[in-house]
Amino acid sequence: MGKKSLISKWLAVGIILVLIGITGIPSTAEVMEKDDTTPPVTICTLDPPEPDGQNGWYVNDVTVTLNATDNESGVNITKYRIDEAPWETYTDPFILSNDGDDILIEYFSIDTAGNSESVKNATVNIDQTMPSILLSYTTEGNVLRGWEIILNATANDKMSGMNRVEFYYNQFLVETIFGPGPEYLWSCICPQITVRGLIRHLEITDDYVKFYAVIVKIKNFWDLLENRIFVTAYAYDDAGNWNWDEISPPVFSPVFVTPGLYFFQNVTLPNNYTGYIGRFFIKATFNNKWRNIN
Repeated sequence: MGKKSLISKWLAVGIILVLIGITGIPSTAEVMEKDDTTPPVTICTLDPPEPDGQNGWYVNDVTVTLNATDNESGVNITKYRIDEAPWETYTDPFILSNDGDDILIEYFSIDTAGNSESVKNATVNIDQTMPSILLSYTTEGNVLRGWEIILNATANDKMSGMNRVEFYYNQFLVETIFGPGPEYLWSCICPQITVRGLIRHLEITDDYVKFYAVIVKIKNFWDLLENRIFVTAYAYDDAGNWNWDEISPPVFSPVFVTPGLYFFQNVTLPNNYTGYIGRFFIKATFNNKWRNIN
């Protein structure tokens, strides 16, 4: 065998051995994959980051973002589900828009080495629905004692629950009633009459005041408002959502008399006044009286 042939033979053997050696050495990726025993980590973030309503409730849509990381083989897939529905593959942030109490978000990730993260979870409370409210009234009383208007606000909230009802009389807050409802009762006794002047023959009982008007001016509070009387009730739920209803109760004129100036005649008024009444001179106000009915 010639020298050239021998060199060629050993060169061929060397190339074969080199190829065998390269084939037998695992790649860096394979080494990393075999050595990766750590599962990925997934972080859940919400937008808004904190409840934008009251008492831990969201009152707008909530955007959920899942961010998974794995420093070795890399993240392969992220899964999530809402309220134990079937698992879905996460690709982009998703929006929670339906009302719910303790909406359950579950999620986890798997890396390319097959390591699976333990299922994590977060809960969200969403109430975007305003409460319902209906305002009505009934009346009680008689011509001697005056009339009582009983206002009934029926308010309900199916998610976060009712917090309170505020009653406004011609845009002035006069009463706030807290509680779960659904019935919120409030009443006023009317009318309010201001009486000033010179009188004789005063007679006062538990039911009425009678006198002979020498010269008396009677003013009806309702007339000052030109009969534009409105009661408005605002219903608030625990999340801070609100709704309202408005009603115009009936107007009762003073008993047996109309507002004006009286000379030399008998007058009878309901007896629920405050103020001073003397033997010959009357200066009194027959007040509205506001009260809750519990």
